[in-house]
Amino acid sequence: ELYRQDLVDLLAKGDPSKAKVKLQVRLEKNGNVQIDHLTEEQCDTAEDLENLLERGTKARAVAATAMNSESSRSHLVLIIQVVSVNRETGDKTRGKILIVDLAGSERLKKSQTTADMQKESIEINKSLTALGDVIESLTKGTKVIPYRNHKLTQLMQDALGGSAKTLMFVNCSPASSNEDETLMSLKYAARAKKITNKR
Repeated sequence: ELYRQDLVDLLAKGDPSKAKVKLQVRLEKNGNVQIDHLTEEQCDTAEDLENLLERGTKARAVAATAMNSESSRSHLVLIIQVVSVNRETGDKTRGKILIVDLAGSERLKKSQTTADMQKESIEINKSLTALGDVIESLTKGTKVIPYRNHKLTQLMQDALGGSAKTLMFVNCSPASSNEDETLMSLKYAARAKKITNKR
């Protein structure tokens, strides 16, 4: 998870031997994003992957706010490295699926968060603004894309630009009291839809 400005390895959370290990986002020469010291586990079946996701989700930072009894206080990140092996030739093809469950933007007045949770809300909003700036730059074809403005956008760099296929699902509230948030979310998604990547 990306909690405030820190990457947290949810599969190693609570392991004292990994407590002081700092996760670093690095861009390789080939354009792939790498996270140093991140726990990797092999999954041979869909069930293995589901169990892994469940373990990570249970360790995610959540808290109750005035708007949500289990509000995400972080962005959840699942990185799936796919290795396909040709049984005849032994050749390997590699791919990557990056799934990010973004914490929703919050209006402090509405969520009624205080102290530490208020700082979390501010950091969530900062990261979503940075992602919005990157999406805006990609849709306008700007020469310099501001990936380095936030850890979230650094982490998502190879999933947003280049030849990546980007999908965004928006979770909207049916309550009329959340109309402003729903409208903002839909506008955000409409911008993301305009991203055109290299084929």
